[in-house]
Amino acid sequence: MLVHKIYIIGSYITNRLFRVKQDGSYSELKEIHAGVPQGSVLGPLLYVLYTCDIPQPREATIATFADDTAILSVGDNAEAATKKLQNALEDINTWTKIWKIKLNKNKSVHIDFTNKKNKPVQLVMSNCIIPYANTAKYLGMNLDAKLRWKEHIKKKGEEIKIRTREMNWLIGRKSKLPIHNKILLYNQIIKPIWMYGIQLWGCAKKSNRCVIQRKQNNILRCMVDAPWYVRNSIIHKDLGIPEVDEEIKKIAKRHDKRLQDHPNLEARSILQSYGFERRLKRTKTFELFE
Repeated sequence: MLVHKIYIIGSYITNRLFRVKQDGSYSELKEIHAGVPQGSVLGPLLYVLYTCDIPQPREATIATFADDTAILSVGDNAEAATKKLQNALEDINTWTKIWKIKLNKNKSVHIDFTNKKNKPVQLVMSNCIIPYANTAKYLGMNLDAKLRWKEHIKKKGEEIKIRTREMNWLIGRKSKLPIHNKILLYNQIIKPIWMYGIQLWGCAKKSNRCVIQRKQNNILRCMVDAPWYVRNSIIHKDLGIPEVDEEIKKIAKRHDKRLQDHPNLEARSILQSYGFERRLKRTKTFELFE
């Protein structure tokens, strides 16, 4: 029985072909020499099994989600933290060579999360210098060096602008579509753009949160073709769409309750920050609905 299973998995990952589609035209078929079929049910399990023995450094933390990997280290200064990162990178680089895994150096960045103005310390991976950046994107979240979420909100604002322009013929002032259909389109297509990760970026200061609120105000005014003298709060109330801060409070409360009952001890420990001295002046999730 085991032999049959091996043959099944072998047939699943060998002799696979792919091609690229662009504007109705297809490229030639090419053979896939590495990896598993994208979008398959078995693919994630095979990837996890293949990478389950990734080195776990003592002075750094590895956070992985599928093939997205972040390596974190803490030190009294940038030099100490970077040295720990370098040691972890060397171990992981040796491991990838053994298992023939290719690291994407072009998507790798080095960022220091600190309020100090430190001179960047060089970080090397596979004889290539990892570029230093003030922002890093991980799992759809744009993290800036001071964790103010300004860059993330800016990116989300740009995405909303592009998507709204594409849908203007459906939800714009000249659209004849019924209001309830416009609301449905907004809630299903545009709103999820800024709702993603709201448990984190919702802690940003008010001036940053207002960027998203202004985007929503403009979209809702266009949807109902509201004249200039109608208040934004009235439009939100009539359409039954909460303002951004209201959404943040609701999601923050739900997130807090979920952490209290979470089976993972590390997740529950996030709530154990009451009474601790705060080094950075950042709003915590549980403070958003108090």
